Amino acid sequence: MTDTRARRLGSLRRGQPRPRLLGVEEYRAALAFCQGKAADGVMAGHRIERALASGASGGELWAQEKPGARRPGQSLRAEDLVAVVWAGGSLMPVGGGGTEAKGFAAMARQRGNRYVSMVGDAAAVAGLWAELSATWPRLRAYRQTQPLMAIETRPRGLADEMVVPARREMLDAMVPACRAMFTEELGFPPPGPEAGYRAHIGTQIERGAILTRINPSNGEVIFKAELGASCGQWVQVQGVWTNPAYRGRGIAKAAMAAVVTYARQRGWTGVCLYVNDFNAPALAVYRAVGFIQVGTWATVMV
Repeated sequence: MTDTRARRLGSLRRGQPRPRLLGVEEYRAALAFCQGKAADGVMAGHRIERALASGASGGELWAQEKPGARRPGQSLRAEDLVAVVWAGGSLMPVGGGGTEAKGFAAMARQRGNRYVSMVGDAAAVAGLWAELSATWPRLRAYRQTQPLMAIETRPRGLADEMVVPARREMLDAMVPACRAMFTEELGFPPPGPEAGYRAHIGTQIERGAILTRINPSNGEVIFKAELGASCGQWVQVQGVWTNPAYRGRGIAKAAMAAVVTYARQRGWTGVCLYVNDFNAPALAVYRAVGFIQVGTWATVMV
């Protein structure tokens, strides 16, 4: 055993509470915990909701409880939890940070799965990465400061009435637009075969999750955004993109106002997103629409 690993295990053995794998019967307590975290809990909460609805989890759920919060035989409650991590293809921490990260990192090493990213609260992600960076594959990107922004009111300004849910006949235009957004944002194209990516975009269109503005004269995508993860009263907007040929014309503000309006019409009262801190134009648009920063996230991609 290496000295580093011995120190990590020793810190866990000296009375530091250990996280554990939750049973499916305990997922509702974890879901309530994520819902109580509002925008911070959307991504992990979405996965938990899907697992409860379908019975097919696609991952597992780890939790750190408050010491002594439960009496023997008492069922798990949301208030008993300090932090949770949804562990699927990615690690998605909610709550916790410093000391909890050591235990969750130990679970990640123990489970031995191939996680491709971490995303969530910046302190929690930083704690996990500090523990796992020495043993994980080469780092592809670490976005350490991503403002988590949210709006719970009507958007400011007029909504662009030309922003509408994408239709199936728009698929040929939407696939390259989605690919361009992904590549521009992450620095590499969407992984996997083209047919699989096209099918994914088609499914998103069928769900009514992609909003777009199309140039009626040539069929070009001018703007797109997606309603992604949702949990309780919150939905997260992802994949916001304005065609470079149309930037600088004030299109994005009215388009984002339309996205928020559409989300609220579908029943969500809170709309959130996270954005790179160096993306000044996007930050200016979101603030103009009425988004405010409610936290700081981070993303690690390996």
